[in-house]
Amino acid sequence: MKALVYIGIETLEMRDVADPNPGSGECVVRVESVGICGSDMHAYLGHDDRRPAPIILGHEVAGVVEGGAHHSARVTVNPLVTCGTCRYCTSAQDNLCPNRQIISMQPREGGFAQKIAIPERNLVIIDDSLTFDQAALAEPIACGWHAARVAKAHPAGSDATRALVFGGGAIGMGAALSLRAQGIENVSLVEPNEVRRDYITSHYDLHLIDPTQVSSGDDYDVVIGQYIQCKCRGSLQSRGC
Repeated sequence: MKALVYIGIETLEMRDVADPNPGSGECVVRVESVGICGSDMHAYLGHDDRRPAPIILGHEVAGVVEGGAHHSARVTVNPLVTCGTCRYCTSAQDNLCPNRQIISMQPREGGFAQKIAIPERNLVIIDDSLTFDQAALAEPIACGWHAARVAKAHPAGSDATRALVFGGGAIGMGAALSLRAQGIENVSLVEPNEVRRDYITSHYDLHLIDPTQVSSGDDYDVVIGQYIQCKCRGSLQSRGC
């Protein structure tokens, strides 16, 4: 099959690679659409030791199952592969599984390829009304949805009416739209990039704020921000660094 392989800093190469070899309980998904995550960009720039070259990146995947009980099913996938048997997996805390793997990190190749192997329990069947491009957004939107759900479940957020989200990228927009979907209508979004602010304003009914104009007197019930350990600057920075 064809795959776009990360072979070094800022270097990708289209290669012929072996088809995936699914293990026990796994299936093959023919990739129809795959997103480019910020973590893919960090790997591409050489800032992610967890994704050493050569490797196939990409974990925001949607496609069609080939073979097995779910043959021809339209799916997106949970990229987190866990053991399914440890005390964390059996108590709905599989994100803490000590043996967890993520596609696009060794030893699991990612979705910038024609096919991937994935456990059947990681499949999420999608409705026929969804396009594959839309379904590939399920993984990043889940981050914002989870943040909104956790915020709403907190006593301080249970009766929330005003929310503030820092960052207008994919994760920030996902959080803002998820807050809306979960009943908080008054959502403001802080975004430093003027071009991005203009785009969001023209496409979405959200209140955009220039960070230089944030007032310390503003009052919000829920505040959501995204931070990562940024190796390019050696400190905690916003996702857009």
